[in-house]
Amino acid sequence: MPYDHDDDPENIVQTRKRQAGQLDYINSYYQLPERFGVRAAIGGRVRHTDGEGEIVDTAGQYLRLLLDGATEPVIRHATANIAYWSPTAGWVQAARLPDPCATAGAPHSTGASR
Repeated sequence: MPYDHDDDPENIVQTRKRQAGQLDYINSYYQLPERFGVRAAIGGRVRHTDGEGEIVDTAGQYLRLLLDGATEPVIRHATANIAYWSPTAGWVQAARLPDPCATAGAPHSTGASR
């Protein structure tokens, strides 16, 4: 992988564990398999507004993408302006989760009285 730069086996194991946990969280929280039939994975191809590239690492709930032709990865949100490559479906555009607090046309109440 072009971005891997750590040769210490213990660090590599810890990095892989961190990545696996964060990818599990991203796939589960944003429901990528259920909503879009895709999974965020190290080495997975993505298309972002900035260009195409691959997932090379995680950064909490974000993905580190190495865009084609770039030498340094960029951090991007897993569902913001991003499409995932699927061998069976081609490019699959992700979308943010619906806001559970938003209700169409209803005014928001703060519960405070004046």
